[in-house]
Amino acid sequence: MKIYDIAFIGLGASSLATIKLKYSNSQLSIIGIDKEFNSSRNNFFAFWLTDWMESFESLITQKWNKWSFYYENGNITHTSNSRPYCVIRFQEWKKFCLENINNINYKERNVNKISKNDDYYKITLDNDENIFAKKIYDSRSPGIKKDGLKQHFIGQIIQTTKSHKMNIATLMDFRVSQEEGLHFMYCLPINENQILVESTIFSKNLLPNEWYKHQIRDYISQQLQLEQFEIIEEEKGILPMYEIKNKNTDNYINIGTRGGATKISSGYAFSFFLRKLTSNIDNYHSYWDEWMDKIFVHFLLNNHKTEHIFIRMSQSLTGDEFSSFMMGIADLKTKIKVILSMPKKSFIKSFISSLLS
Repeated sequence: MKIYDIAFIGLGASSLATIKLKYSNSQLSIIGIDKEFNSSRNNFFAFWLTDWMESFESLITQKWNKWSFYYENGNITHTSNSRPYCVIRFQEWKKFCLENINNINYKERNVNKISKNDDYYKITLDNDENIFAKKIYDSRSPGIKKDGLKQHFIGQIIQTTKSHKMNIATLMDFRVSQEEGLHFMYCLPINENQILVESTIFSKNLLPNEWYKHQIRDYISQQLQLEQFEIIEEEKGILPMYEIKNKNTDNYINIGTRGGATKISSGYAFSFFLRKLTSNIDNYHSYWDEWMDKIFVHFLLNNHKTEHIFIRMSQSLTGDEFSSFMMGIADLKTKIKVILSMPKKSFIKSFISSLLS
């Protein structure tokens, strides 16, 4: 009976990063288990270029020194030359992480059951095969709470016939229907003929796929004013906007979203996981940031016209301040500016609710 030193359950970005950065030079035996391991998925991981992300700069698909927010009566544009907004694509990350890794085997299966023996784990796959390992890294989806606030979206990459002339990232465009929850369009010009257009909702209830696609079609027609294009890729996601804290042991470690890497106010996780992995800090997010995120979620759940909180915050900050806040490295002055930009009565109510929850 072979007992692997380490098993990775799920081979998403966090598992791949751990393999590359923690075990690439080891002689340990590793097995990766993921039924979708050889799928063609190629989703985007977005972040602002901080010092701990500079090591991966060569993998960046595109970067933008300017990003905008649009609302009914105008727009706000941020600029940062030192900390651009960036994206890395999954397939590039996968190739980078697994290059020259020779001590790993793969199983393209789902896991049905995990049980603990005295000094190893038994992992039962969906074909009843058993895998044995001394240590597990688990990055599977933690499951989605039906009554929890969620960020859910569908994104499409469109190929235009003519150059679209866009060169600024649109992080949030609120000039869309708000009937189903806080709704915005996210729009990234990947190159002169390709644009990622994503319809995103913050709400408890998921919507039919066609709803998001209809919003994208309308946005392309009305705001981007493009007529000749084709859809060449599509991605879909559901991100929890509530705290996830699974318990770890020395030999069973939850990572990625399952391990609490996701910043619940924004959905960003990739860079936070890498910061913790490369610096050995204790937590993905500071106590202060978790506290502010908790208040923010209470605000979204209990108020209407919540897009105004994003507009007021973006108006109050410079590009460098905004990026530092989003990446969890803001100084006290920037954090105070964020708090002062919030609606006072609603903020106080949300603060009290967060203490009682």
